[in-house]
Amino acid sequence: MATESEINTLKQQVADSSHILDHQGLVDFHGHVSARIPGTQQIVIKPVLKAHNKVAFGDIVIVDMDEYIAADSGGWDPGAQQGRVINVAVPPRETMLHIGAYKKRPDVNSVVHTHQLVSTAVGAANVALKPMYNQGVPFGPETPIFQKPDLINTWELGEAAGECLGQANAMLLRGHGVLVVGPTVDHAVSNTVYLERNAIIQVIATIMSGGNPEGLDPEYVERFAADWTKRASHAYEYFRSLVPTLNDI
Repeated sequence: MATESEINTLKQQVADSSHILDHQGLVDFHGHVSARIPGTQQIVIKPVLKAHNKVAFGDIVIVDMDEYIAADSGGWDPGAQQGRVINVAVPPRETMLHIGAYKKRPDVNSVVHTHQLVSTAVGAANVALKPMYNQGVPFGPETPIFQKPDLINTWELGEAAGECLGQANAMLLRGHGVLVVGPTVDHAVSNTVYLERNAIIQVIATIMSGGNPEGLDPEYVERFAADWTKRASHAYEYFRSLVPTLNDI
């Protein structure tokens, strides 16, 4: 079981990760980061519609996954609060998307969902992302594509999304956004940044190649994957170091 100190550390990292993704231009008021609390069926997650560049440790909420599935209520009702300021500390409506990944994959300890522009455009075109450069290696051999653009706010949809994800590290949600998972928050967040860069490279390579770029050789992807996995924490700390609000803390 995780200690209170360990849970607080996870909450702080989830809050920091919101700032990182905001600084990278990958989120607006939508999108969310979560982390599994070790030894439990609980996760910590960014609350609904809280501005990413304003999220603090105290804002992060704890969700019991089994209780959330049992309720299967679709989460927060946007009709319950109107106006320009949304100030309710409740889980986002697509918490089921996170839970679907956690339930499918015991090895996953962090989940990120965003609507980042280029990766979402590639998914809208129904084209899988392939590893185009070294930092795209985690996405080999290619990303699965979840064909429903729906908000993932029921267990039926969350479970289906988890099944589509399979053993991949990232999935495109066609007409909706992306899902990135990892064994740690470091992996999930840094790979979310690199998924977008890989998408940009793939779009450019598609234009330059006249249609269908090959991506990296599968044997190389398999060989390099272990090396890149070890560097996720370094990448995370680099992206964190770029955020002025976190450097002031």
